[in-house]
Amino acid sequence: MIQRNRVSSQQKLPTLDLSSTNRGTIERLRVNITVQSGDAQFISFRSLNEQNPKFPLPHNSIESSSHWNSSIQNDLSQNKKIIQLLGKTLYKQKYEYQEVQETLIKKMRTMTRMQKYVKIIPHRVEPFQNLEKIAQTAQQQQVKKKVSFPMLYNGAFFTKLEHKWIPTVRENTMAADYQKRIYIFGGIGSEVFGDMIEYEIQFGKFRELKQKGDIPLNRYGHCMHCIGYPMLLSTQFSYDNIQQSPINGKQLIIYGGEMQFNSALKIRENLSDTRIYDIESETWQQLKPNIENIPESRRSFGSCIIGRGLLIMGGIRSRFSVFNDLHYLNLSLCKWTPLETQKSPFIKGLAFQQLVCVYNKPQYVFDRREIRSKQIKIQDYEGVYCFGGCFIDENKNTQYYSNFVTILKFDQHYNNWIIPETTGKQPLPRIQHTATYIQDMNIIIIFGGRDDQKPNPYFNDLFAFKILDKEWVQLDLFGSIPKPRAAHTAISYMSQILYFGGVNLNGYVEFTVNIAEFNQNQIRQLASEYRIHQQKNNQEFQQEEQLTQSIINKQYFSLHQITPVQPLKKLTKAEELDLQIKQLSFQNFPKHLK
Repeated sequence: MIQRNRVSSQQKLPTLDLSSTNRGTIERLRVNITVQSGDAQFISFRSLNEQNPKFPLPHNSIESSSHWNSSIQNDLSQNKKIIQLLGKTLYKQKYEYQEVQETLIKKMRTMTRMQKYVKIIPHRVEPFQNLEKIAQTAQQQQVKKKVSFPMLYNGAFFTKLEHKWIPTVRENTMAADYQKRIYIFGGIGSEVFGDMIEYEIQFGKFRELKQKGDIPLNRYGHCMHCIGYPMLLSTQFSYDNIQQSPINGKQLIIYGGEMQFNSALKIRENLSDTRIYDIESETWQQLKPNIENIPESRRSFGSCIIGRGLLIMGGIRSRFSVFNDLHYLNLSLCKWTPLETQKSPFIKGLAFQQLVCVYNKPQYVFDRREIRSKQIKIQDYEGVYCFGGCFIDENKNTQYYSNFVTILKFDQHYNNWIIPETTGKQPLPRIQHTATYIQDMNIIIIFGGRDDQKPNPYFNDLFAFKILDKEWVQLDLFGSIPKPRAAHTAISYMSQILYFGGVNLNGYVEFTVNIAEFNQNQIRQLASEYRIHQQKNNQEFQQEEQLTQSIINKQYFSLHQITPVQPLKKLTKAEELDLQIKQLSFQNFPKHLK
């Protein structure tokens, strides 16, 4: 019987040729190894002797059998080496083939993308007179291309949403975002508000929330931020026993603002309380920090969340004088501390400015030990950016507006102020604008504001500040361009910015949502959809005009075609009585009454 040993293999094994070896009478003998479905079948020498009787193998000689076995093992080892080399070469060829295939696929994709924007124009020889027309059409096509395909940092596409329910119009309201929801509190309109409104970005719906706990007073010109990351919170300052409770970052913090007008004192009183709103339980909680270093009550100041607390800068007193100080509230200790800075350009104070925190990990800014342990590298561009605002000269009774960017570096010693050298077209001086940071694009967007020293004080221009290049770029506006406004709010979401409310020369702006898109691909899609929508509206308008004209024409011709109606004759009293009697006759009664 033939003995078979099952061996797993992935490729065909070659045949062993024993003719090259000097083996006497068995020179032409070959050992064939066949492979079937991954299993090798080895044929023994005894079976070969039965199949080839002309070349008998020696059965009894021990030396000859050992010699044959050693020679066969050498041949098998040589064949194994050859097979290994072949496997390595095949693996290299497969890897190189995959690389070539990937590069070809990438080239094909780029070619298909380029072909979409390339038009095939047949070559025509035209006379000399038509060259001017060709140049004019080419210029028109270039202008159209610039408008229809705005590039990145060159424009933004605005869309205005429609809602079933909109909050009442207001200005100087504050907003903060958490995940896919925006929370709006306070503001001033027909009165000073103290309601909490929630806006869902996906569904585009406003909803008024019920407030519980220590509800704050109605106010405007305050600050509101989302804490954003988990930390240990203490609600009351104490020198000995610190009671801390962990929070998950789903909390909002409010500080300062201005109340309703006090008719007795004839001033609007400012506030200096700090409260925390829990989003999940919808409850307010008042913080009780140290009494010594609580900052003076103020409104219209700059603020941001940095480290594990709240930073405030400047603002206006109740008597319309301006602050020039910096304060930091540590939430884990519930403690206010004044911050000293060097090279400050705002010695006379500043109000109505906007602060933007630009740090990769802002929660570790003030924790020096954690920075050293985790080896976090702070980049050169990181810091707290300040733009705009004004200060009041009490002696001259004038206001001075600023339009330069300053950076407050907390990672350096003594908290230095830096005024970077910028390029590009710088925005005009302004107050009550918005400055929002888009982290994906690493730019700061400035929109709106006002300057009372100009005949048209309100702006609706849009500027982008490239943080790495330190360059200003004025962006073009596409879509439904918003009205000029000031004292509005803005929240960034991915590559979009949502704008709420505001005020201009005509009064309060409607509290609808204006969305600005800054992503290049999204701008192209929205621009194409907007063009199609405009064409449909124009067609519908033309059809309505044609219908109105056709109705007027039909009425005009019908007056001439229809025979004029004869005037009614005046009846005498006898004829009127006859008509009444006929109407009361039995024949004119309905059938069910007969």
